[in-house]
Amino acid sequence: MKKKPLYDIFITHAWRYHEDWTKISSMLDDLMKDRWRNFSLPWHDPAMDPNSTVGRKFIHDSLETQIIPAVGVVFLSGVYAVKSSQKWLDLEVTMAKKHGKPIIGLPPIGSSEVPNSIAEICDRCVPWDATLLVEAIDSILGSSPKSQSNP
Repeated sequence: MKKKPLYDIFITHAWRYHEDWTKISSMLDDLMKDRWRNFSLPWHDPAMDPNSTVGRKFIHDSLETQIIPAVGVVFLSGVYAVKSSQKWLDLEVTMAKKHGKPIIGLPPIGSSEVPNSIAEICDRCVPWDATLLVEAIDSILGSSPKSQSNP
């Protein structure tokens, strides 16, 4: 019997727990159980000012260390819809592209489609449908050389 791969996935975020981030994390926990690891951490030290040179570097480095080991990225359009979040998600996309990470786009919760401007940067977009999301992950991320066999 072929073992299913283990996926290290980065979920886009903007330094706070957003409803979409929590929902997708729970969905993947329920469906993929021990087949995925969450490489995104939507938290940073509040004492670190992201508008300072040191703060920007700290956040940049933190994001990059979350994205580099991931096999792919799940882009949350609902988080991007929050204007103050856009600069962080733009940076995450830039890093994902820089490191050759495929991007799967999800629409905002309650919507059926990813906005065209987001769809253009994604390798694939899927609705909030657990089966379609897992199929997209297996299809896109399963071909990655970084996906691991899961015992």
